[in-house]
Amino acid sequence: MKRYILIAGLIIALIASSNAQVPDWAKTYNHKKYPTSRYFLGVGIAKDKNEAIELARADVAKQIQIKIEQELESIESEFREGERAFIKSETSARTKSMVTETVTGIQVVETKQVKENFYVLAVLNRAQYLSGLEVQMDEILQKTEQLVSNARELTTQGKVFAAVNNYLDAQNTIPEFYTKSALYTALSAQKYPNLSQFTGPGIIAELRTVLANINLKLIEGANQRGQVGKPLPRAVLLQVVYQKNGQEIGVSNFPVVAQYLNGNIIQRLESNPDGKVAFQIVAVPTDAGGDRGSVCFKLDLNRLPEEMRNALSKSEIVVEYDLENVGLAFAVKVSPHDTQLVPSLASDLQQLIVTNGYSIAYDAPYYLESALTVVNQKEIPTPAGKQYLVEIRLRLNLRYTGNNTLLNSLEVSGKGLDTQSPQVAIEKAYRNARIGKEKLAAFLQSAAGK
Repeated sequence: MKRYILIAGLIIALIASSNAQVPDWAKTYNHKKYPTSRYFLGVGIAKDKNEAIELARADVAKQIQIKIEQELESIESEFREGERAFIKSETSARTKSMVTETVTGIQVVETKQVKENFYVLAVLNRAQYLSGLEVQMDEILQKTEQLVSNARELTTQGKVFAAVNNYLDAQNTIPEFYTKSALYTALSAQKYPNLSQFTGPGIIAELRTVLANINLKLIEGANQRGQVGKPLPRAVLLQVVYQKNGQEIGVSNFPVVAQYLNGNIIQRLESNPDGKVAFQIVAVPTDAGGDRGSVCFKLDLNRLPEEMRNALSKSEIVVEYDLENVGLAFAVKVSPHDTQLVPSLASDLQQLIVTNGYSIAYDAPYYLESALTVVNQKEIPTPAGKQYLVEIRLRLNLRYTGNNTLLNSLEVSGKGLDTQSPQVAIEKAYRNARIGKEKLAAFLQSAAGK
């Protein structure tokens, strides 16, 4: 019995001796030479010395990353919902690289081996790192200040789109600045003195104010009367303006889009140095009766970042015009082959001619002839059964009846898929080809100009 007690005592003594050899800083994260008020401390323990060193460095980095993320959460709460997601994604990516950069300033100051384990103490000097960090943050603020100043000057010159780019560039400096300021707070336990000089919400709010005051203005071209298929007598002239303090400044190089009311785009143009943009509009019917037309003009948002588009004024202008019936008549000649493929082809073409303001007559001086071709047809096996895929091409020729002179040609194509038969797939392909009123109006213009 005494023997067992002796062995147990020896084991306890050995454990106590081993624990006594483990450095205090590994257990307490405190060190007299490296007070936590001036240093971040990290501890690594491993059987391999190099592994223990890396663990110690990673321990310091992890502590800093946690503090940065906590600080960023409070910063991100200042942003609108959509902008918060943008800032969060940007700062999250920068946080990881920032912490990696911080590792270069971490020093291994003590290494001790106890039995089979290595104990490593790594530290980061807060003051040394802060001095370099302050220089970097000041440089970012100077760059941001210059970009915002340039943006403000550009708006007074009517170069609003260039100003928007400067605002966006300034906004893009904010995630890096916020990440560094969060690191600054983590290291110093205080806010960076110039933190409020430029803020993400402030820059974005200023940009939104600029965008909200950009509008489209009609100069001339309303209430015209024109012939179907021909350009309106006068161009529709508009101006993109930036309104500030009661003044209107023409905005240069801003994109404007014109489209018929059914959504078909006519043209995209950019405003000139005075903010003006002129559209030549081909007169086509857009109402059920075929005697009136309308075109919608609006600012084109495609060149703006998606998260900024809702800030732009939904300014749009609708211009209406009357249509003249020039007395032109057309005949439609559809071959039996085409009628077999698409039974409604002849009536569809006649309806399109009528809705464009013209009439149908068998002895008309002009006629439309069709050439419908199946260019591809195949069966596709699917889990739901066999399907038929068909691709067609429809060519329309406009000819003068007197000598069969070809005046114009129009070609459209489409694809159709159906489970019943190739014939149904052909008809679907024809419908998908979409011969629109506007497209046919431009096509018939050849006859209208004779």
